[in-house]
This record gives sequence, structure tokens and C-alpha cells, in this order.
Amino acid sequence: MSKKYYLRLIVILMYTTLISCTSEVYEVEVTNTMSVERENESVELLVNKLPELIALNVENYGVYDKLTKQFLTTQIIDNDMDGSPDIIVFQPKLDPNSSKYFQLIVQDKSAVEVTFCYSRIVPERIDDYTWENNRIAFRTYGPEAQRLVEEGEKGGLISSGIDCWLKKVEYPIIDKWYKESFNGISYHEDHGEGLDDYHVGTSRGSGGLAIKSGDQYFMSKNFSSFKTITTGPLRTVFLLNYNDWEGPEGPVKEQKIISLDYGSNLSRIVVSLEGTNNISAGISLHDNDGIIESAENNSWINYKQPHEGTVLTNALVSQTKYALGNHTSITGKPDADHFFIDLKVIDGQTIYYSGFHWSESKQFKDNMVWKSYLEDFTNKLDNPIQIKY
Repeated sequence: MSKKYYLRLIVILMYTTLISCTSEVYEVEVTNTMSVERENESVELLVNKLPELIALNVENYGVYDKLTKQFLTTQIIDNDMDGSPDIIVFQPKLDPNSSKYFQLIVQDKSAVEVTFCYSRIVPERIDDYTWENNRIAFRTYGPEAQRLVEEGEKGGLISSGIDCWLKKVEYPIIDKWYKESFNGISYHEDHGEGLDDYHVGTSRGSGGLAIKSGDQYFMSKNFSSFKTITTGPLRTVFLLNYNDWEGPEGPVKEQKIISLDYGSNLSRIVVSLEGTNNISAGISLHDNDGIIESAENNSWINYKQPHEGTVLTNALVSQTKYALGNHTSITGKPDADHFFIDLKVIDGQTIYYSGFHWSESKQFKDNMVWKSYLEDFTNKLDNPIQIKY
């Protein structure tokens, strides 16, 4: 036999050995402890709790449902951006008070999945940062928008408020709307997919932060830098840094990690803070012609308002351990009237969720159904899905 043949044989044997070493099957038990069905809710498997052979080759693995004999959509995420995967995200459907077993098995991942959960910086539109999933979309404003104002140029805005993009289609619209806007098709008008006609200005918009001291409010300016951590079929995650800003008791350091999952009407906002023990997240009251509501345990606030012939309902949600209460601020000044949820800062961090329902999206029948969604959401936050490795 030739040397070339032996070399080829060795390569085949090495490849076969590699496949056999990385095809270990591992099972996890996932438990729903609540008396309601759970779906469109992300479960996170920690890579460092998996067997070493799987952890080292986790990109090759999928989550397999033994009952349906199908692979679930998964996303592997490097949260700390160190080059190694940290979690596997998937969304199982779980019956009330039930457990279900899933297997990690080597999967052919050649099929292209739609990146429903998407975010990016938009330098072609000053420097917005935008994010979306299959139900909602948002944006906020960067350092170039701030510079334009500070240097007396047109087109800028100083605001750490959050803007709502009202979409009524499931497919991604961010890139499409921006591209079309440069061809003369304005995303401020509805062409069948939704539009951006939510006013933020210098307000908190839909979830911007502020510290209350007496009758005065202190807040950051635009984000100063960003990092896109992941986009994918199930989750987008990004980081926003802010320059230190002056609070009532001195300088405040602020950093946000924002994520949005498939199927959710609420963005998760993890805020790292120094210089304050509490902070408030606000919803702009705009023309003060809506209805404000809140949960008995202060875990959510809700503002239902008429909106250009439709109805827009904004909400802010928190785990009960962070919730302090809520308050309104009515000044009569432009962009200054708000409904706030008050939050504790625990070990330098607070977590809350910002989202909305637009009547034209047809995602919820009415405000009662929407409030039921908020109530269920907060209950699920306090009763997370359990994982047994």
C-alpha cells in the first residue's frame, strides 16, 4: 500500500475518533413548579455544569425532545465575551406542575435560522442603538446624537430614554426600515408593518432611569459606548456604558446589559450602579390622557394611552425583591411627566423589564388580557423553571 493511502486512512480514523469522542448524550430534567403552562420562556443550561467532552464541543450539540423526537431551536451564548460559550438557551413547552427530560445530542446545524432577535448600532442614522424580536422593537441614543446638541448642530438629542418602534409583523424590520428611509420611505408612517411614532424627546420614554430627590430628578445622558454580545433566533444581548453622571449624593456610575427574547413583549434590563441605593424607571405620560395602573405588590406598573387613533400600553416590571413602590411626577413641562416604578439597588445591581402592547399588533385582545400577561410574567420571574443536571 502507498504512503498516500496510509495517510488517508489515519485521517479517517482520527476523524472517526473525534466524532465518537464528541457524541456523548447527556440528559437534563426541566421542571415547571407552577400550575400554568409555560412556553415562549427561555431556559438556560450552564455550559460549565455539563460533562467536559460536551462543554468543549458544545457548538455541535442540540437540545432534543425525547417525546416529540425533535430538536428544539437553541442558541449558544458567550455572555462574558471571553471566547468560550457560557449558556445554551432553548424554549421548551411545559405542562402545569410537570417535569420533562431533554437530551443534548450532536446535531446537524446546517439549516439557516432566522435571526428574529436582533440588535445593532446604526451609524447611518447618527448612532441609534436598536433592538427587536418577533413582537416589538426599541431604540435608544448614542454619543454622536449628544455631541450634535452640545456643539449646536441639527439633528441631535440628549436623552437616555427608550424609544418604542411599533411593529405588527413577526419578521425583522430594523434593517429594512432604515434602508427604506434612505430611499424616501419614512418609518414614521405605517406602510403595513408598523411605524415609529412614539415620542421620547428628553423624557424617560419607555423605561429610562432617574433618581428622585425632593422635587428634582437626576439622570444620565446618552450611552457613551456599546457592545453587541449576541443576536440569534432566541435572544439578543448588548451592553451600554454611560459616562458618570451627577446624582443627588455625588457621581453615579451606570452600565446596562439589555436582552430581548423570542416571544416576549418585555426587554430585560440589568443595571449595574454605583452612587445610589435606589433608582426609578419611568414611562412618559405624554399628554396625560391615559390610565395608570399598578400591581398590588408593586411588581409592575402600566400606562394605557390613546395613540394616534390607536391604543398604546406601556409597562415596567420587576421581581418583587427589587420593587419598592411607584409614583407619578406631573409638572406640566414638556417631556417631564412620568409614571415611575421605584427599585432597590441590591449589591450594586437592579433588574427590571420594559415593554409595551400596541393595539394594531393584535397580540393581546384588550388591556385585561395584557395585565394578565404582566401578572403571569412577574409570577414566573419569582418561580423560575428548575433544571436538574
